[in-house]
Amino acid sequence: MSRTPFILKLFCPPSHLGQSSILPKIGLAELSLVRPLLRHGTVTLLLSCFLTLCHSVIFAQSKEAQIRFLTHQLGDKDAAIRSQAAKQLGTFGHQAREAVYPLMEVLSDESRYVRRNAAFALGLIGEGAGESVPALIQTLEDSDWTVRANATFALGGIGKSARSAVPFLITAINDVNWEVSVNAVKSLGQIGPVASSAVPALSNALRSENKMIRNNAALALAEIGQTAVPTLIEALKDTDKIVRRCAAFSMSRIDKLSKAAILALKTALKDREISVRVSAAVVLALVEPSSRPKTMPILIDGVKSEDEFTRSFATYSLKKIRELDALAIEKQIESLIQQLHHQQVDKRYQAAVALGEMEKSATRAVPYLIIALKDKDEKVRSRAYQALNQIGSPEAIKALNLGIQ
Repeated sequence: MSRTPFILKLFCPPSHLGQSSILPKIGLAELSLVRPLLRHGTVTLLLSCFLTLCHSVIFAQSKEAQIRFLTHQLGDKDAAIRSQAAKQLGTFGHQAREAVYPLMEVLSDESRYVRRNAAFALGLIGEGAGESVPALIQTLEDSDWTVRANATFALGGIGKSARSAVPFLITAINDVNWEVSVNAVKSLGQIGPVASSAVPALSNALRSENKMIRNNAALALAEIGQTAVPTLIEALKDTDKIVRRCAAFSMSRIDKLSKAAILALKTALKDREISVRVSAAVVLALVEPSSRPKTMPILIDGVKSEDEFTRSFATYSLKKIRELDALAIEKQIESLIQQLHHQQVDKRYQAAVALGEMEKSATRAVPYLIIALKDKDEKVRSRAYQALNQIGSPEAIKALNLGIQ
C-alpha cells in the first residue's frame, strides 16, 4: 500500500498554519543544501513537501521581509526560482519599490521566463519603477514576444514617467505579435497627454483589423485628450463604420469638447449606421443636455438593435445617464434647500420658485418648504405655499390643508 498519503499528511503544512517558532532556524543556506537531494527517489516527494512548508512559513513574515527574501532569490542559480521570485515580487505592487534595480538587472537574464516576469513585476510596481524605463525600452527588442508584451505593459503601468518610451511604443504597435501591439496601444493611453505625438499612429490603429487593437486605440486617444480631438473629428468621416464608431466612443471620455467636436457629433446623429448614431448620441446627451429630445430616442432605438455592441452600449448608457441625472438633481435640491435659509430674501424666494418648478422631483424638500411657510417675508411664504402645491406629495398636501384650517 502506498505511503504517499501518510507522507503528505506528515510534511505538508496544514491550512491553519500561521507564524511558527521554527522560522528562525530555516535560512537560505539550509534550503540550498537540501535542493540537490531532490534527485533521489522517494526523498523527492518528502523534501518537496518540506520546502513547501518552509515557503509557507517564510511568507508568514512581514511584507518587508518577504520582499527582501524574494529580491535575494533573484540572484539564485536556479532559473525557476529566479522566475518565481520575480513573479511574486509583482504581487506586492508599489510596496516592492526596493526591488526595482534587482528586477532591472534580470531583464537581461538568460531565461525568457525570468525576463518576462521581471518586466511584468515592474509594471505592477508602477510609478515607483520609473528608473527602469531605459531598461524596458531595450527589452522591447527582446527575441521572445512574451517578454516584449510584458515590457510594453510595464511602460504603461509606469505612466507619464515613461514619456521617453513613446517613440518606441509607437514602433511596437507594428510588432509581428498582436498582443504586443495591443499592449503598446494601451500603454500609450496610460502615459496620457504627454504621449500626444502618438496620435497619428493611434489614428491608424483605429483602422486595424484586430478588434482589440481598435478598441484600445479608441481608449488611448481618449486618455491623451484634447490633442486627439481633431483626429477624432476626421475619423467620424471615415468610410469604415467601426472607425466612426470608435471615434465617437472616444469623445465620450474626453472632457470639455470643442464646438467643432460637438458639431461633428451632431452630424454623426444622422449616420447610416445605428452603432455610430448611438455612440454620438451618448456623448451629446452628456455634454449638451439640450440635445436630449434628439439623442434619447436614438438611444432607446439602440436598445432594440440586433447588433450586440449597439444594444449593450445603448442599454448601459441609458442607465448611466439616468443615474447621473438623478445625482445631479439631488445635488441641485440640496443646494436649493440650503438656499432657503439664506439671509437675503431674494435668494430664499428664488429657491422656493426653483423647487416648485421641479415638482415631484423635489419631494425631499417638502419639510423645508413647510418651515418656509413661516418665513418672516410674505413673498417667500407665498412662494413656498405655491411650491408645495406644485410638488403635490401627500406630506405637502397635508401641510397645505393644515395651513388653510
